Amino acid sequence: MNPKKILQFSIGPLGASALSLLTLPFIAWFFTVEDVGRLTMLHVILGLSSSIIGLQMHQSYVREYHEQNDKKLLFKVALIPAMVIFSLIVLISLILPYSISEILFGIDSDTLTIYLFIALFSSVIINLLAHVLRMQERGLAFSLTQIAPKLILIVLIGCIYIFNFPNEFVVLMAMNTIALLTSLFVLLWLTRQTWLVALGKPINFELLQNMLRFSLPLVAGGLAYWGLTTMDRFFLRAYSGFEELGVYALSVSLAAGVSVVSALFSNLWHPIVYKWIKDGIEINKVRMVTESMLLLVAIIWTFVGLNSWVLLNFLPEDYISIEYLIVACVSMPLFYMLSETTVVGIGITRRSSFSMLASVVSFLINAILNYLLIPDYGASGAALASMIAFFVFFLIRTEASSFLWESIPRIKIYFVVLMYISATIVMVFTENKIGGFSYLWVFILFITLLLFWVRVEELYQILNNYIARKS
Repeated sequence: MNPKKILQFSIGPLGASALSLLTLPFIAWFFTVEDVGRLTMLHVILGLSSSIIGLQMHQSYVREYHEQNDKKLLFKVALIPAMVIFSLIVLISLILPYSISEILFGIDSDTLTIYLFIALFSSVIINLLAHVLRMQERGLAFSLTQIAPKLILIVLIGCIYIFNFPNEFVVLMAMNTIALLTSLFVLLWLTRQTWLVALGKPINFELLQNMLRFSLPLVAGGLAYWGLTTMDRFFLRAYSGFEELGVYALSVSLAAGVSVVSALFSNLWHPIVYKWIKDGIEINKVRMVTESMLLLVAIIWTFVGLNSWVLLNFLPEDYISIEYLIVACVSMPLFYMLSETTVVGIGITRRSSFSMLASVVSFLINAILNYLLIPDYGASGAALASMIAFFVFFLIRTEASSFLWESIPRIKIYFVVLMYISATIVMVFTENKIGGFSYLWVFILFITLLLFWVRVEELYQILNNYIARKS
């Protein structure tokens, strides 16, 4: 993929992230903290849809795309399990005497349940159609599908103010459902040459079996990672209620801006490192990238620790605890981003079971810590539990990669990471009420730069040479 294509595919995630950061304060001002918590449950369930309803068939679609001549048939086969499972879920929900909206949102409402099913259906189809655009290398169209729901949501939120719509959760749910449904229609139009032809294709059951054979093992890993990143919401919902859930969810959503950088890095890093290995590159080059990434993680973590108070100027008083919660929440995408540089040995040796092991162990640790901490500490307990679980995730991936492939020096890396974890724990438990705590963040960054001073000098020289070439 050339730089132009990479840029086109990057516009969507970056734009969607920026628009999300813009919409979150508006939602926080217009709706109650409890409603923001309920919205979080919607996003959690939508995140689960690709594994449970879609059976990770989008990954099978990507895997088989270049090996199947009939791309339209491939799309239809990938879609079949989702349609069957979604129909079963709707049928079961009609038979059971429980209210799905009551379980998820604490409100018994048939309207909310209908909105939920429409959102689920749209989300599953959007996920698969987006991969059609991705495999066709239609970067701008793909980016449009990422940005469109956020733009539509902003317009709808504006309508609340202009037309004085009631700021109730059913309105918030309707807006998110409309945004997803509109995005689905846009995607259906952009991919019409694929799915319209696919409808008339006969089902290839042999291809379906092969695709399921590839995708089903991925469901377990997908569920484990989904649980790792979302189980805290369920524990907060059960033990602390929607108010704590709303504050915590907004913290996680704001911190997720860092995950965009992580996603872009992953998309670029994996093809590059595999090419390096093929060309016989030395381990020192991978080590350089790992240590450079650690410096970036340290800078971002320090920046958030020093400036988290700024967020309070844009949010209602109900969200005052975000000042210290976001520091723990931002550690999650940072640990994932750092682990992407240390995990290469698992991919090179094709021992993907170790990646699943990292997800499963971290999932279990997160569940235990959430159970122990949330009843007493609420959102603070959830944030710290997830931070520690992601550290374990990073630790297992790093150690497994070193065991399977080449061992990289890790003592200094772990020392720096543990310093930042310790400072974050103190900040969260004391609710950032220790005077002069900002000096500690600066001190930790200073120690990190000293430990990796050789790498700092190398990066400075590379940047200097780059600027000289450009000028």
